[in-house]
Amino acid sequence: MILDIKIESKLYFFLVIIISASTFTLPAISQAVQLLDIRSHEAADECNAEISQIRVTVNGVSYGGILTVGLYDDPHHFLVKQGRKRHIRIPATEEQHIVCINLDNHGTYAVAAYHDLDADRKLKRRWNMLPGEPFGLSNNPQPVMGLPKFSDSAFTTRGLGADITINLNQP
Repeated sequence: MILDIKIESKLYFFLVIIISASTFTLPAISQAVQLLDIRSHEAADECNAEISQIRVTVNGVSYGGILTVGLYDDPHHFLVKQGRKRHIRIPATEEQHIVCINLDNHGTYAVAAYHDLDADRKLKRRWNMLPGEPFGLSNNPQPVMGLPKFSDSAFTTRGLGADITINLNQP
């Protein structure tokens, strides 16, 4: 009988430890797992050096949230939602991401990228309307007050497209 009590108390202690550990880890796991709202038409194209593409390397990304990359070809609608020729959303999982966009036609383009830290599909803005989340443009122009100019971020594609690098500016 004494043996049964010892085994039973050890088993009870073991169960208490397991249950306690699971109550501490379950919230942490559920917080770490984000349901990202990325739709099928927002997927990046497969990178292929043999076809005409814009290949965008984005540096300065941290883990979590969504990396959004927008392609623009109209200077009058630069950084306007309706002015995007294409936008890509991918899970932000590394310091550096390469995003490829197939080109139908060569021309003059600009690319904007931001790290949507909370994955709400919106760029946060600070009180002065500057980005409140990591943000960058093709050609990496210096941040300015007000909207950046298309001409500062524009590049022209030829042949197999263009390879550009965007370094995200931290807010």
